[in-house]
Amino acid sequence: MDEYSTPPGEEPLFDDERADEVPLLEEPPLRPNFFKRLWMVFVQPGELFRALGQNPAWFPMVLFVAVGMGAAIGSLPNAFWEAQMEASGQEVVVFARVAGGVGATVVFLVIPVVISVFTYVIFVFMRGDNATFKQHLSVISHTGIVSLVGMLVGVPLWIRSGSFEEALSIGTFFPFLPEGFLLYFLNQFQLFGLWAIVVAGIGLATLDERRSSGPTIAVLMVLQVVFALVGAGCAVAFAPSF
Repeated sequence: MDEYSTPPGEEPLFDDERADEVPLLEEPPLRPNFFKRLWMVFVQPGELFRALGQNPAWFPMVLFVAVGMGAAIGSLPNAFWEAQMEASGQEVVVFARVAGGVGATVVFLVIPVVISVFTYVIFVFMRGDNATFKQHLSVISHTGIVSLVGMLVGVPLWIRSGSFEEALSIGTFFPFLPEGFLLYFLNQFQLFGLWAIVVAGIGLATLDERRSSGPTIAVLMVLQVVFALVGAGCAVAFAPSF
């Protein structure tokens, strides 16, 4: 082998020795493919989010969820939209169904980013987690799969009741409660929403090895309680009967 020129008193380096000194660029570990991630959210969230923590991905999943949400809203029959608009005193629009689907798609493209900003501020800036915004966005975007399934379950309930207010929530188990603050409050805790909170808590906890899922889920649940109190308060304040 050829020798490289070296200063006097030092051993010469050969080609193979010099090659060992060149650092190799490490490729990020492979993450589960898109379709596998869809079911791992439900059955293996911890394993999924540990993989995504090392190699985050978010936009394809956000787009998939947003389009799915828009399609679910757009699938509601025209009679449903006409009833909603007449009940609110608005003029019936011919393309209300299409507008509702497109509007829902746009909204659900933005929602994961907004939620990720909140979680990033709370867990990174306030709690001191070692995580990036992209990692948070990756967790929140995949959690949206649970919300999408909840939306698909809710569509038949909306069509049957003729109202968006019909949902599977804790309030569903208390049909004897009169309309008021308590019922409005319980209805804010939708079952699939609570499931999504648990999945998000598991995912956010995996981003920092010092954290466990229990306290992380608890923080998210406290936030849900706060939002539920605000939502119930607004419902009572603007309800016609109050």
